Amino acid sequence: MNDDEIQLVASIRPDASPYDAEARQAARRGLAAAATPRARGWRPRWRGPYAMALAGALAVAVGATAITLARAPGGSPGPAEEVVVTMPKIAAVSASEVLDRAARAAVRTDLAPRDDQFVKVESETMYGSFSGEATNAETGEAGGETRYLYRTKRAIWLSADGTRNGVVRIEHLEPKAYPGWPIPEMAYERTGTETLPLVNCGKVPEYMRTDHAALKRLPADAEGMRAHLYTGDRGGSSKDEAAFTAAGDMLRETYMPPAQRAALFKAVGTIPGVDVTERAEDAAGRRGIGVGRVGLDGVREDLIFDAKTYELLGERGIVVDEKAARSPKGSLVASTAQLSVTVADEAPEVGITDADRCG
Repeated sequence: MNDDEIQLVASIRPDASPYDAEARQAARRGLAAAATPRARGWRPRWRGPYAMALAGALAVAVGATAITLARAPGGSPGPAEEVVVTMPKIAAVSASEVLDRAARAAVRTDLAPRDDQFVKVESETMYGSFSGEATNAETGEAGGETRYLYRTKRAIWLSADGTRNGVVRIEHLEPKAYPGWPIPEMAYERTGTETLPLVNCGKVPEYMRTDHAALKRLPADAEGMRAHLYTGDRGGSSKDEAAFTAAGDMLRETYMPPAQRAALFKAVGTIPGVDVTERAEDAAGRRGIGVGRVGLDGVREDLIFDAKTYELLGERGIVVDEKAARSPKGSLVASTAQLSVTVADEAPEVGITDADRCG
């Protein structure tokens, strides 16, 4: 399932008619995968929708104010909400300097999960959920494009060696309007908490695997890691953008061994367009240093590091090109916080239905 398909799946209910059995099966698997930020729905590129978190959380230097419309569930548009938007400030320090410090910090600790264990990651996420034109099953009317910010608290258990099924537990938080867009009624359809299986179908190309066992086989030097980031067809608008996205995928909801993590940070510093922003804030309100670049979609994506320990805190996305992003300049459109990374002997037991099985 590619990123566009994941975004579409992320904006619908997997059990809704009129999908046939095959479509329902794909949608259910897609929801679980989308729930695994492998979905920049920030799309992701930030692998979400999941694809980063409150509007105005980055109020460090107010640059503009945008107006969006909010819609209550089943209601008409309510009064306009004021969304404070800000522009990131580029720091004088180089990305290589910051990432070299992060690389030195990376080798100080190691979880070292065994192959028979699971890596458990707890996080808070906000990503853009997008859908194209769709047809209303009851009225037959075509609907227009919609966007909203999909928010969750989540815990994921992933097999350390990538051979067993994983589990994701998703607590759906109240959605937010995507800056400049009215919030659609579908945004309110996901509620409560659900636990879903992540079925291992063994179809991920070797160069795109992000389980611990695969990551520890990667090069432990910056040059070799850089070559890996540019390996294969990873999608994206450019090779450099795809390489930066790949780096995020190896850090998000997984655990990368210290030697490879250090090499990755150094390699990211060599990707064209990567620089540093001051006072970046994650979804949990923690401030740090942002290291990122602007994509062709007009959104700047940052990895956020603690300014003292250089521990990875989370990610964020901010609109810097209003025309390309079709959203007000300075808008926060993605935000995550990595809250904990631990090792577990077992994952929660979740039944696997026919809809969850690999096709």
